[in-house]
Parts: sequence; structure tokens; C-alpha cells
Amino acid sequence: MTIDTRQLRYFIAVAEETHFGRAAERLRMSQPPLSQQIKQLEVSLGTSLLTRNTRSVDLTPAGALLLSRGRRVIDELDAIEANVRRVGAGLQGIVRVGFTGTATYGIMPRVVREASEKFDGLAVEVSGEKLTPSLIAGLESNTIDIAVLRPPFASELIDHVIVASERLVAAVPAGSPLTHSRELLMADLAEQDFVGYPANSTVAQTISASWHLREVQPSSVQTASETSTLLSLVAAGIGIAMVPESATSLRIGGMNFIPVTDAPNVDLAVAWRRSEVSPAVLTFLPFLEALITNVPERDQ
Repeated sequence: MTIDTRQLRYFIAVAEETHFGRAAERLRMSQPPLSQQIKQLEVSLGTSLLTRNTRSVDLTPAGALLLSRGRRVIDELDAIEANVRRVGAGLQGIVRVGFTGTATYGIMPRVVREASEKFDGLAVEVSGEKLTPSLIAGLESNTIDIAVLRPPFASELIDHVIVASERLVAAVPAGSPLTHSRELLMADLAEQDFVGYPANSTVAQTISASWHLREVQPSSVQTASETSTLLSLVAAGIGIAMVPESATSLRIGGMNFIPVTDAPNVDLAVAWRRSEVSPAVLTFLPFLEALITNVPERDQ
């Protein structure tokens, strides 16, 4: 014997309303088919579930047990159905997002905050201060699902969309003669010692190409992968750094940020695996793209 879940729902309605007519209205059906379904349920169970009179119905002991247990079964079935639909629609599950250096400070906190408000059943795992090569490797090895990174990169397995472009600014030690300038030119920095990102960093490559066009090669005294470490080196007076404008959200004493009017821009992109099939990831992607596109430029 198997209990028909439709008949169970009918029985619960009759038991709760204590009246076939009211239960039929609640179920939006006529009363005779409802009565027939309850009788079939009693026959299949081999026991009476209700005692009937002209005004109402009462539960037998067996009916009371079925109502108690049946409610839990129906609630669980409804929850399963809702969860399956949410997973299928990409509204439940886990999405792992990696962020490039400065996007860690301006964008990552906002993504976590707004995702928690928009996707109630979706867990977003984040990691920050990553260089583009590391993020591409993470996508290819399936250790992250989405990357906020700086193109260009070479991978036939990854798709991306440019979502923002950001200016580079100079981070200058407080003791430098340049620290009180309202703005600078690249030429003003040519004779300075620099601290910078590693050579495989997109930002480092963009800056190097800009110097190459000017036929200048400033002195590089130290490198650091993390923007916070890089700025700490600047504050210690080791050298000047050129960083994306979003780094200005980091407040580190002993240094100042100064605009560089002819500095190159660096792009910011959202990247994902071309073979991605996860509903959660595919649902999260347009949300992330829209969020970053609307982030104020200095926070990117």
C-alpha cells in the first residue's frame, strides 16, 4: 500500500476544516469527488479516518495520527520541491569567486553584502589579493568558479567580459618631494625608484609597456603581489608605486595618492569557464557583472 500524496493533501484539508464543503472550497473542487477520494484513501489504508455527521467530521485515532504525520510529510515534500526549483534556477548552492588585488578592497565587500541580500540560499565563498595568472589557474583547475581579474590573459577555456576601466595613480612616500603635487605626469616619475607588482601582473605589464613607449626604464627596487604590502613599502620610503585608483580605499599612513594625468588605464573583467553548467554560477554571473559596472570608479 502506498499513500497517494494528492489524497493525503485532500485528507489534511478535510481534517483541518472539519467539513467536506469548506475543504472542497479550499481545494477549489466539488464536494463529491473529494468525498470519493477520502473513501478511497480509507479503503487503501484499511481503516476509518473520519467519523461523519451532517454538520462536521471528526478524526478517528487513526485519522489523528495520519494528520500529524501527514502534515510533516507534505511540509517536507513542499520543501524538497522548493529547494530543487531554487537549485535549478541557480538560487541555491555555492559560488566561489576570486578577486584581483585592488578589487579585493572596493568590490569584494559589496559583492558579499549584496549577494547575501539577493540570494538567500546561495553561499558565496570569496578569496582576494590574487594576480590574474593565479585566477586563471584557479578557473582552469576548478578551484574557483568566477574571477574578477585584469585582462589580457591567454586561455581557450575561459570566457570574460570587460566590466570597468580604471586609472592608475601614484602612491608616493610622505617624505618625497613629489608628495604635495596636485597631479603628476609620467615624466615626473621617470627618475624615481619604484616598488611594484611582479612581472607577470597585468598592471606591471601595462606600466612597463607605457615606459617602453617613452623609452624610459625606471629603477625597480622591490616587488610585492599584495597591494597592501606594496603600499606599506611605499609608506616605509622604499619607493614610489603605480597602482589602480581603487587602491585609494586603503588608508595607510606615511604616503599619499596623486593622480597621474597621462598614466595608462587598466581594465577589469569578470571571467568564467566556457564549459560552465552550474545554475548557481550562471545565475550569479549577470548579477556580478551588473554590480561591478555600477560601482563608482574609485571603488573598482
